[in-house]
Amino acid sequence: MAKTPGKPGSIKMFVSLGLIVTILGVGIWGIASHALSGAHAGVEQQNNNGAVQLTPSVSPLLFGTNLGLFDNNDQVLTSASARSQLQQMHVRIIRMPVRSSLSEATEIQAAQTIKSLGAVPLIVLRGAVDPTVLADDSRIVNDMNAIFGNSVVYYEYGNEEDLLGVDVHGYTASWNATVPQLKRLAPQSQFVGPVNFQYDRNYLTTFLQNANPRPDEVSWHEYTCDDSWASSICISHIANWSNHFADARSAMQSAIGTALPIMITEWNYAPNAVPNDGKNNDSAFMSTWTATALQTLAANGIFASMQYSCTNTAIPMVSSGNSATVQGTTFAGQYQSMVVGKQLPPPPPTPIASTPQPRPTTGTGNVSGNSNGPSTTASSTTPAQQFSSFTFEDGSTDGWTGRGEVTQIQNTSATAMGSKHALQVTLTNMGNGDFPFVSVGHANLATYPKAGQTITMYVYLPANSPDIEAKIFVMDNLYHWYDAGEMTALTAGTWNRVTFTLPAGVTGQLRQLGVQFNTSNANPVSGNVFVDNIGWQ
Repeated sequence: MAKTPGKPGSIKMFVSLGLIVTILGVGIWGIASHALSGAHAGVEQQNNNGAVQLTPSVSPLLFGTNLGLFDNNDQVLTSASARSQLQQMHVRIIRMPVRSSLSEATEIQAAQTIKSLGAVPLIVLRGAVDPTVLADDSRIVNDMNAIFGNSVVYYEYGNEEDLLGVDVHGYTASWNATVPQLKRLAPQSQFVGPVNFQYDRNYLTTFLQNANPRPDEVSWHEYTCDDSWASSICISHIANWSNHFADARSAMQSAIGTALPIMITEWNYAPNAVPNDGKNNDSAFMSTWTATALQTLAANGIFASMQYSCTNTAIPMVSSGNSATVQGTTFAGQYQSMVVGKQLPPPPPTPIASTPQPRPTTGTGNVSGNSNGPSTTASSTTPAQQFSSFTFEDGSTDGWTGRGEVTQIQNTSATAMGSKHALQVTLTNMGNGDFPFVSVGHANLATYPKAGQTITMYVYLPANSPDIEAKIFVMDNLYHWYDAGEMTALTAGTWNRVTFTLPAGVTGQLRQLGVQFNTSNANPVSGNVFVDNIGWQ
């Protein structure tokens, strides 16, 4: 999900590229913009001395969207009116998932639809979680070659595989084994990684240091709040994105000596939005949030971004009746202002040095956010040990991993709930706007709780600890997120019983089960919490 910028030899070269852009459109524009190393593209102007110089402009590929494509009845595939709406909104890049449940015919139809809309394609490949990844991805690339010819196609390697239990070493090993062969099939294309569900500096850095070939662009996903949070919080948290972008560019410079272009391949206010949640049916909120999000992406010189998603979700740009939603109308208006009218948003504020805020653990779309904790999950090449409950008596972490302000997780015998071992979670500088968590993926769940069942876990907060709260969350097979709502305030010096009864909407095998932490303190807090005896009935 990242791409390597090229170096222009002179202003003359840039002018030539600009002429090609005018003739051939936004796809070639994307290549030219790489010369700016992920910053604003340039528009030629003459200063008072007659010298040609470049002034900032906004990448048209900022105005992208995702296809839901949950089945072959996707609204964009079946409705000419929906496609017309997307054209009127000036969607310039469309991200297309390739799901195991989709037929090859549906994938080809979706790609042909993207081409007919005049949009640049970004195709999500199978990635490390697929045991036959080379054969499957080779078939996909060959199909895309037949449709798009020698045009540039962007390929993301996998989708949020960190959330599915693939650590950075497993992901990178799969990338190194597969992407070189795919590049030989499509040398004109761009390959992007690591597609984290939220910003994760450690994951990004390790991937870039070891990826061969280097990605052409880097990508991750950005959301700002939980569906249940106040609208004001959802809007204010957009400011965190600027910190993520600045931190990522700093990390890339340190790791590989250059900052690659950034793609935010999913964004919206909440990953767990539901219809009529008080936000997506609030015109004022949707207009303000969407405009602020796009302006923040533009002000930070993001190369490409994709709203999630254009149809078939709770926050579409085209309604089920094929009319533009408030988000769709605002999206189109921002395109007219920033790309056509060249009205640039103000530059972002000076980034605050802070740990990125992880995405809330509830949702109904693909998932996203940011994380900063170490990953201890077994790689995709190592069979996971499975558990029907968790007591940590085997002396390991049983596949649990940390995100956000979780700086360490380990098995400990220092304290336990009715046994000898527990999971120790170290939190560092957690503020009341941070939501770190620990979780376990489906690869480590022999059985899993289902709708109507109650999950119980015990969380110990040592005596004299700062105020810390906790709540249980799950993500189901359809990437829908659910949690217990309000946080449970933990009583220091005792084991706290925390529960969550799964609602009827939970579908299929769980992809994630975990516990999220927060603090009510005005100042950041640090300390250990202990988790034990996790089960369900």
